[in-house]
Amino acid sequence: MHRPNMVHDIPPYDEHRNLRVVVETPRGSSVKLKYDDKLGYFSMARILPLGVIYPYDFGFVPQTLAQDGDPIDVLVLLEATTYPGIVVSCRLLGALQIEERGMRGRPNHRLVALPARPGRKEDIRDLSGLNDRVQRELERFFLMATAFTAKDPQIRGWVGPEAAGEMVQKAIHRYRERHRSRPAESGAPPVSPLPSPASKE
Repeated sequence: MHRPNMVHDIPPYDEHRNLRVVVETPRGSSVKLKYDDKLGYFSMARILPLGVIYPYDFGFVPQTLAQDGDPIDVLVLLEATTYPGIVVSCRLLGALQIEERGMRGRPNHRLVALPARPGRKEDIRDLSGLNDRVQRELERFFLMATAFTAKDPQIRGWVGPEAAGEMVQKAIHRYRERHRSRPAESGAPPVSPLPSPASKE
């Protein structure tokens, strides 16, 4: 029985233009999990420092390629715990810009999204719906989660949903450039910017 590859066989958007996110590390985990697209399974990437756990589900957008060579990362503000491999349709709130100054010196931004059907927090449309304390705690988490590694991350600030959507588009384009010989997925929509919250009104 064929198992779909979670990086290559899932379109980045659903039929309603919501961003698809594949959960790698569920909320509450004290280890970082990583999907191996060549072997098709999840493995443990590293143990987090003592006392540090993922505050929300963390995963990636399929058929994207970020500047660090992996699919682009997303933190999903879901008020429940899911499981590795679950696909969540989301809308972007923004992104935290992070530059890793370690050996390779590269950007490694983190998108922040809300489930398309959140159950709670339905009134949040962008980062202004998160108070300053929450944003600072998320910054602190991403710094602490990479402690004792060679990444040496530097926070470069927050951007809104439109800029985050542009990050996704660039990551999709980068992926398609690398995988030109791979047949296009029939369910994948054309590459176009995500609609901003203002455009829906």
